[in-house]
Amino acid sequence: GVQPIVFSSFYCRFNRQSCTMQAMTSSVRVQPTTVARTIAPAQFSRGLAVPRVVASPMAPVPASASVVCLAAATEAPEEAVAFLRYSRGSALKVRRVLDQIRGRSYEEALMILEYMPYQACEPVIKTLLSAAANAKNNLGMKKKDLYVSECFADEGPVMKRYMPRAQGRANRILKPTVHITVKVAEREE
Repeated sequence: GVQPIVFSSFYCRFNRQSCTMQAMTSSVRVQPTTVARTIAPAQFSRGLAVPRVVASPMAPVPASASVVCLAAATEAPEEAVAFLRYSRGSALKVRRVLDQIRGRSYEEALMILEYMPYQACEPVIKTLLSAAANAKNNLGMKKKDLYVSECFADEGPVMKRYMPRAQGRANRILKPTVHITVKVAEREE
């Protein structure tokens, strides 16, 4: 009648995929079938979620099973990333621009951004140029082979301001900010 201890899954910020934490101390034991299911490469290739690990006093914890991450089983292509934080503007308006360049080549994305009639294009161009420079200088990639592998806009903090109105009232004005992330990778041909 020993109660099993359940270690829940957690989210890996590095590659934005699920990871599973297993037992860290030698006093806790893990069922061998659970460890085998967690590390099975067939599950990684199918993209299934990592199951929860159930610990019990049956089998010893293998030394290599401290943290199992999906990135270990599937090699991700090397990506250069650029962030633009706290840029003034709405995340919805920036997402409308990012949806147009996602998956396109670097040169094509620059041309599209240059001629789009939206003010939100300016911070996106700035971020895309920075990501391409990071790819060239830090990873040795060629700019002509780059494409936009991932791009997204998250809402930042909203600044609150007040405007005086008639009869002593005050209207609240919201000034949103946005965090823009652009990742570029080399096309494999």
